[in-house]
Amino acid sequence: MTDTMTHPQEAPAARPLHPQFPFSPAVNTQILGRIALMGPSGSGKSFTALELASALGSSTAVIEAVHGHASKYAGRFDFHTCPPLAYCSPEALVAALAECAAQGYETVIVDPYTLFWSGHGGVLEQVDDASKRGSSGNKSGWTEVRPRERRMWDALFAYPGHVIVTLRSKTDYHLEADEQGRHAMRRFGGRPEHRDGAEYEFNFVGAMDSDNTLVVVKALSPDLSGAVVARPGAEFAVRVRAWLEDGEPFTPQAPVTELITQARHPEATHAGLGQLRDTVRRRCLEDVLMTDDDGLTLVRLDDYITRRGRSLTATAPQDAHAS
Repeated sequence: MTDTMTHPQEAPAARPLHPQFPFSPAVNTQILGRIALMGPSGSGKSFTALELASALGSSTAVIEAVHGHASKYAGRFDFHTCPPLAYCSPEALVAALAECAAQGYETVIVDPYTLFWSGHGGVLEQVDDASKRGSSGNKSGWTEVRPRERRMWDALFAYPGHVIVTLRSKTDYHLEADEQGRHAMRRFGGRPEHRDGAEYEFNFVGAMDSDNTLVVVKALSPDLSGAVVARPGAEFAVRVRAWLEDGEPFTPQAPVTELITQARHPEATHAGLGQLRDTVRRRCLEDVLMTDDDGLTLVRLDDYITRRGRSLTATAPQDAHAS
């Protein structure tokens, strides 16, 4: 009789790892904060963002859009601002983040990030303008603007420090009775005013209400996930910092000043400059301004590297056998 019993498969012989997929044991490492705070007007988003930033690092820059509400807290928190952006285009935010990286701010707050989506010059306005110019309706507008939006996200998450954004939520009003039976209108935040799924991009998401209560919607921490915190302050900010710093130290990226030094290096090669330009573009730092070789003019880092690379190509010795 033929033996039809099946036998367990033997473990496959060890094979060399594919060079593009070098799997290794997972290690818990420290991470940079990518924090989103959403809520209706008056819920305390800007204040809470500044509380978090004060705990996360020693230097904070606030990129303010339009009205500049964060500056009202200048007496309580130590932070820097630039003139509020009236034209909230994705390109403007990319350039502002590049300048923050060049100055070495450990934490950046974008307040409110919503306006770079739905404000003057934001993604939706650019899509509408592009659609009006196009011949195939709204689809042509998104085809043109989507790369700009993606680049804005890339710049935000490539920032070499902590990033905190505030997202406005659509405000709903409900009539509620208090313990004494008196009725009053309360504000509740609905969906954040941004593209669908924006909250998935962040490693910490908090929803705030008109009573300044924060509910942690997302955090990869049992201690923080689902937490409800009334008027979050310094103590809560320290908890968030402890979570971000839990694990093995990560290798920090080269600071912008080092990238500029490499671009100026007298012995830089064409190949080396090409790699440097790839690094600068991957980190969305093309708009970093540096002093040109004349010591007076400002030039974009990407333009400087490109120009030096071309000059090296032009001055390279020609092959005697070249036709």
